[in-house]
Amino acid sequence: MAKVSEVFAPVTMWFERLSDRERRMVSIAGAALLAFIVFAVLAGFANSASGYRKRTQDKLAKLQEVQALAASFREAQAARQSVEQQLTSSNVQLISYIEDKATAAGLQAPNMTPKGDMGVGDGKIIESTVELNFTDVDLRKLTDFLRTVESGPGVVKVKYLRIEPRPASDTLAAWTTVATYRMKQ
Repeated sequence: MAKVSEVFAPVTMWFERLSDRERRMVSIAGAALLAFIVFAVLAGFANSASGYRKRTQDKLAKLQEVQALAASFREAQAARQSVEQQLTSSNVQLISYIEDKATAAGLQAPNMTPKGDMGVGDGKIIESTVELNFTDVDLRKLTDFLRTVESGPGVVKVKYLRIEPRPASDTLAAWTTVATYRMKQ
């Protein structure tokens, strides 16, 4: 305590030598300086706290984005595994399958031209295709046939469809390509 008194002794002596008016002015200036310092310190703390809150909000937003991406990745992974399972278990004999579906739809077996197996994408998936030609076919029977072909076992898709109307007989001529896919063994 004595050291503190020693340090402030010259300031105290200087302050006591001032007149009442000068003391009042120095006190007001000191109070204003103290208020400014307190304000600056509080503003610094407020800015610092605001910065922490903003960084925390940014990190929470990024965390939510990561969680959403992780969820969509899991969904995509599950969908991929489901398709791979379908492709692995798919062993559709396309020509006999198409003949069965055509008979069930009330159509005569179409003219079929099988195409060779072909690797798709990175070569892990094999595509087998058959080109079909229908002459004088009813639209409803054709749509029923195509719907049942795609709803069958494994992965069977209609890749191409071309239709020409035959107004004289109220029927259609149709050319289509049906493909099935399986995983390479």
